[in-house]
Amino acid sequence: MTGPDKLVGCVGAGWSRIVWDALEQADQLGEPVTYQQIKEKFGELRIYGRTVRGQYNPPGDAERRLMEILDAARDASLVTCEVCAVPAVAERTRVRCTACADKNPVQLVCLTAAGVISHQ
Repeated sequence: MTGPDKLVGCVGAGWSRIVWDALEQADQLGEPVTYQQIKEKFGELRIYGRTVRGQYNPPGDAERRLMEILDAARDASLVTCEVCAVPAVAERTRVRCTACADKNPVQLVCLTAAGVISHQ
């Protein structure tokens, strides 16, 4: 798998470290994880994933821990500039720092192209 600097359309480049850290933590669960989608929605990072076992059974410890990891990533995105990764506040539909609010467009990174969606 490539590193966070290689995540190239789904979320702003400022959030790539948050995504990468969440995926790395999920790797430590000891169960394979599949990701359906990683995107920005309503100004926050959304990572949709399940453990393979959790797709067919009631949630176990690994599935609950995965949800905690993904929720923590979402929470981190709410205070991190989507463009440059510095501390920021949420606007109506984006999270940006003061410097990026007006002049910097969100540079999207395509996690699918980097093979992250199929990360296991």
